[in-house]
Amino acid sequence: METSRLPEPIRARMEALAARSPIEAVREFLRDHVTDSDGLEEVREDLYLVGRVSTLGLHQDLAAIESLLAEPPSSPGTLARLVGWEANWVLDDPSDAGAARFLGDLAQLLREVIDEVER
Repeated sequence: METSRLPEPIRARMEALAARSPIEAVREFLRDHVTDSDGLEEVREDLYLVGRVSTLGLHQDLAAIESLLAEPPSSPGTLARLVGWEANWVLDDPSDAGAARFLGDLAQLLREVIDEVER
């Protein structure tokens, strides 16, 4: 996206969002779109509404989740705490492996929403 013609505050916000670490981006995604939802269908509806305006943020969120899953944090329990605390989501398997599966499901949901709104 060409940003040189955007107002400075918008450009600065876009740069700040792009500079976040994957774990920070995923943390913010979970807080913004997953916490307080009644299920993945509600998350899907929220993401669809966001994507109808712009998919840029959804692409960034997807990249962050994929990056985090490709190189998970080395500290045990980090993914489990991320999902449990930031998403306020109770997993059947509250381990890092269970959290990774949940994040993988969210990544797939993001892919589907992006595909649907970009068609």
